[in-house]
Amino acid sequence: MRLLASTDIALRVLMSLARLPAGHTVTVETLAQALGGLSRHHLHKIVQQLTGLGLTRTTRGISGGVGLAADPASVVLGKLIRQLEGEQPLVECFQSAGCSCTLVADCRLRFMLRDANEAFYRALDAHTLADCLISDAGVRRRHRRHQGAPELKPAARPARRPHAAHT
Repeated sequence: MRLLASTDIALRVLMSLARLPAGHTVTVETLAQALGGLSRHHLHKIVQQLTGLGLTRTTRGISGGVGLAADPASVVLGKLIRQLEGEQPLVECFQSAGCSCTLVADCRLRFMLRDANEAFYRALDAHTLADCLISDAGVRRRHRRHQGAPELKPAARPARRPHAAHT
């Protein structure tokens, strides 16, 4: 499954905003630069969509910007991605208007794809935006666990013997 580029950007916006201290905002320009130089105009549309969903809040003025409006632990990823993706069909035969595929009458693949698509969203329903973030405590815990551990290096490969020529 491939997500829309706007969904990918929206997820990165939310993760970036969730890392800010509670109540803080950043300008769309700053956010666009932090996300790799995205178009400010395009990012503004995505922020508007997220604000419409109640996930971000915007303030105007000289000290305005965009901030997270929802608790990261309450933002269920599967639900969010369904909202952002809308009714994007996975394959042509999922379109409500029908399709031109001549195999539809006997096709079993579309049912397998439907099941896989549903499993994808169910898996994401088990996670929240908070799961995408590593807390300071989590970083310390992970660092402590790996301190003193030997450095892992790839195993040396045995030398290849040349194949004997058959004569």
